[in-house]
Amino acid sequence: MNKIAYTAFVAFVSSVLSLLAVNALSLAGEERDADELPLITLDELAEHDSAESCWKAIHGRVYDITRYVPDHPTDEAVIREWCGKEASEGWDNKRPGVPHSPRAQDRLERYLIGRLERSDAAPWEAVVVESVADSTEAQEREPSVDERLARALLGLPLDGHYRGVFTDRGSIQINVTFDLRDGRIHALEYRHLAYRGVDYLALEEGDEGYAVLLQHRQIAERLEGEPVTRIFALYEPERVVDDIDGFSGATLRGGKVISAIRDALNRGVYSWP
Repeated sequence: MNKIAYTAFVAFVSSVLSLLAVNALSLAGEERDADELPLITLDELAEHDSAESCWKAIHGRVYDITRYVPDHPTDEAVIREWCGKEASEGWDNKRPGVPHSPRAQDRLERYLIGRLERSDAAPWEAVVVESVADSTEAQEREPSVDERLARALLGLPLDGHYRGVFTDRGSIQINVTFDLRDGRIHALEYRHLAYRGVDYLALEEGDEGYAVLLQHRQIAERLEGEPVTRIFALYEPERVVDDIDGFSGATLRGGKVISAIRDALNRGVYSWP
């Protein structure tokens, strides 16, 4: 009986060691093949800009994350924003100044499919080296702490271009884009504004609901140049917009606009000025 148990134990250990060896060889093969990955142009990348086929480029490497989209912990609209694009900025700023974790990086590598070909044919590694050199020279000229880093450490929003959404039951109702400069809102626009199947951005004067579109436009106008904290006034919309054509301030649902703007701030800078 002991002989049988011993034989089974040896067989089990041998199987485990074999699996580990195969896995190690597989990983080594992946490392070797990384430098031989196919080149993917920006035009090819841009063709895969949906949840059904989502590719994104991060620091010169291209990933097909289509299979991961349904498992992403945040709303699908968040990850769709980066499909078909160079997404290093979003990857390095999961929150302002805070990159994705090493664990997320390990998971990302499972979806590696190629290398991004720059339009000027310059290798991405050279761009990184030049960027580091420029940063070093700047520090030698100016010994003070980088302003963006200081703001991030203090939990303050960084200057830059932002995008954010408000969704309800998987449907995007509001998608905003705006700039922050010195903590003030500029150029607020709506990329999407809809409710119960009505696309408010497509309405014309005289259409039912057009007054609500005008109210949202007033928000954009009256937040121009205001501190970002001004968005909380939208909890009482009548303080920001006019009562147009019998529509009360409550019709506005200002909380949705607040949520979209806060979503943008939580996601971090979409692009730098």
